[in-house]
Amino acid sequence: MNNDKSIKSSSSGEPIRWKGKHVFFIAGTDHDDDTIRIPAGHRKDEIQYKLFLPTLCLTYADMKFANDIGGVQLEYPDSKIYGPKYFDPAVELTGEKEIEKFTWIRGAERVIIGPKETIIEWWGWHDLVIPKLRIRAKEKVRTLLRLSEVRIAINETFVATVRQYADGRHVGGIQVMKRHPDWSPDPEFENYDLFIRVIDGKTRRAIPEVRIKIFTCENEKEGFIHEATYYTNKMGVVDVMNLPCSDKKLITVFQSPYLTQTWRFRPLAGQQVKKFFRLWKSQEMEVSYVWRLQNSLKSISEMSASSKVELLRMNKLRSEKELIPGKEIKLSCFEGVYHVIAGESIMDISKYFCYTNVAELAGANDLSIPIKLYPDQEIRLPGWLFFSAQHNELFEKIDEQFCLPSGWSRPAQRTLHDDSTRAYENEIIAVPTKEFIKEHKLYRLY
Repeated sequence: MNNDKSIKSSSSGEPIRWKGKHVFFIAGTDHDDDTIRIPAGHRKDEIQYKLFLPTLCLTYADMKFANDIGGVQLEYPDSKIYGPKYFDPAVELTGEKEIEKFTWIRGAERVIIGPKETIIEWWGWHDLVIPKLRIRAKEKVRTLLRLSEVRIAINETFVATVRQYADGRHVGGIQVMKRHPDWSPDPEFENYDLFIRVIDGKTRRAIPEVRIKIFTCENEKEGFIHEATYYTNKMGVVDVMNLPCSDKKLITVFQSPYLTQTWRFRPLAGQQVKKFFRLWKSQEMEVSYVWRLQNSLKSISEMSASSKVELLRMNKLRSEKELIPGKEIKLSCFEGVYHVIAGESIMDISKYFCYTNVAELAGANDLSIPIKLYPDQEIRLPGWLFFSAQHNELFEKIDEQFCLPSGWSRPAQRTLHDDSTRAYENEIIAVPTKEFIKEHKLYRLY
């Protein structure tokens, strides 16, 4: 329970004078020594503290003093030897030396021991220590901390801390904090740090000069927009600090002849995001493709594993003008090879890639029953080819490009998609052959 009062405040930013009080509870720990410690706070200002405790919580250091004020002190709260009028009138101790002589309290200027409560006064530049408290673990003790006038400037924060120790160990406490009413926090820059390491999946060696592209999604309609591009160093590392946060981030990792990898994540302010990528090489192969009216050399080369020049050279063409609708050309792509994610089963993979049953895929990979897969294990996918998608490309459009029924093309990797109908830029897409479609049933993803 807090109760504070601003004695003087100003909207112009002038210092205020404030006083307040805070009620809290102390519970015993059944240890030999329960101690309350209030460290020194504002040493420049003359701040007077008052702590109100039940009288029988205290232990007295001087036996004669204890006898003079009422006899031997028993365990709180069962003490009755004091009688109905113990500490009546109240006993007042002043000065640190006198207080420490008769009690275990250190750092106090004045102690008033009354019939029911004891008031301990001290200045804020001193530490207050009250050891050997008599408190039971199951019976909490109500305590009040009261502060005199405190001068608080607009750029200052007043803090008073109460700590409880048991046999020297810090076991609990409270903190009272007050700020100027015109104070406003410094703007927090919601940034994160990014650490990426890229290695070869088989050799486990670092891969330098890998292109790392970061995309961010601020608007659902616009989707992911390119934010920055980095390249790994000789150790295969990209280490960047203070990147802006957003709810959705996407990373693509590309280096020929490796298959591109994509990763979706959400960074938090102040977080150090770490990610290790294992890149895998896949066998390039040539397939037949019928040129369509809406095709361009740029879009087809980005989708295949070849550049525009390599694509023309492969088909013995001098220029793009020779690519007319209906012309059959050779197109390079990657062989369909999947690498197992931890926890995946052969059933998960066979269903995702539309195989009739587990035995069909197991037989193609010479896997014996019972089938146990391990992370990064290579699984060949007969009947599937891997291509690279363009930015925000519809899977339906990819099906149309290869004259396939709608719904067959799909992400080759298990990357999260908010919109299951669209691919990410440079994402590896699995496309089945027409022969595979004739013999298998579609498990639709969109």
